[in-house]
Amino acid sequence: MTRALFLQKRAHRAGAQTCLARMLRHPGMRPWNPVLVCSESGWLTAECERHGITVLIEPFPSSRAITARLWGNAAFARRVAAQVAALPGTPTIVHANDHWEGLIGLAVAATLRARTVMHLRSPGMCVSDYHKYRCGNYDAIVAVGDEIQARAQRWEPNKPIRLVHDGLEPSEFMLPKPMAAAFPKRVLVLGSPLDWKGWADLTEALFQLEQAGVLPDMQFDFTGSRPDPEHNDLRLGRLRRAQCRFLGRVEQFRDLVLGYELAIHPSRMETFAMAAAEVLAAGVPLLTTRTGILEQVQEQAAWLVPPHQPAVLAAGLCNLMENWASLDAGVARCQANLRAKFLVDHCVAKLTAEFTRLAAAAE
Repeated sequence: MTRALFLQKRAHRAGAQTCLARMLRHPGMRPWNPVLVCSESGWLTAECERHGITVLIEPFPSSRAITARLWGNAAFARRVAAQVAALPGTPTIVHANDHWEGLIGLAVAATLRARTVMHLRSPGMCVSDYHKYRCGNYDAIVAVGDEIQARAQRWEPNKPIRLVHDGLEPSEFMLPKPMAAAFPKRVLVLGSPLDWKGWADLTEALFQLEQAGVLPDMQFDFTGSRPDPEHNDLRLGRLRRAQCRFLGRVEQFRDLVLGYELAIHPSRMETFAMAAAEVLAAGVPLLTTRTGILEQVQEQAAWLVPPHQPAVLAAGLCNLMENWASLDAGVARCQANLRAKFLVDHCVAKLTAEFTRLAAAAE
């Protein structure tokens, strides 16, 4: 019996975690008898345990700290190896779910004498991150999006960076919701308090629409906690007609999405944009920035705006308000594109092909 270990520090429901959960519970991953190693219990560990996937909890060290590099990462690897030794089978692959797990993934693999696979997910990763976390030392590197693959390939010209898009499960698709009779007065805003998720661009756009006298009384529900103004100032005090609510961390995301007639995805950068893809799969109209894979999915120009340009976002939202009755949200076509290009079946087939290639080379 061969085993693949998957390292993912955080366990709450977020993009990297939901994508990993889809991969681990896919039938195509079963021959690899996956083991999830997390630093904590949470949504991801519960989801894996519900599907019979082995879960190990071992607190991750701060892998870049001096103490971790001197002995902490190696000590972590020995503790993980001891837990793995109690399981049947031979650990063949160690998979780091993002570059943050790079150093400890190499330490675990060295202890287990296993081959290594690195997943590149973070849109903000720069060349110094790539080298600090020793991504280039991995036997195989895969990227979830076209832009991050191209970027990493420039940093690593002598090793192929393979494109392995994240994917949705067929069961996540629902019939497109009929367009509301009138422009919705309550809108869901995707993202998180991180500044690059673009919430400040949306609130600036709302302010511009208020100043122009074209924004009616509306409620905007943000999928996360209210940001600390020192790190991401939304300048909410200047808004008069837009009521902004912050929903905190949401675990039943699709159930939440289905309660809205419109969602907005104002992100400044994405490697894939899974939350936006999930909204479209659920059948809900989405106004989004041109980030991640979304230009490959949405073919209706009225529903796409460039990132980090509040004035253009304001114009896009104004266009929806003024022309709602005659607009086609293109959701059915978006779903067809998602099914054709971005199913988890494709993801798992490509990733396990890398596993097989590395395992064969190790024999």
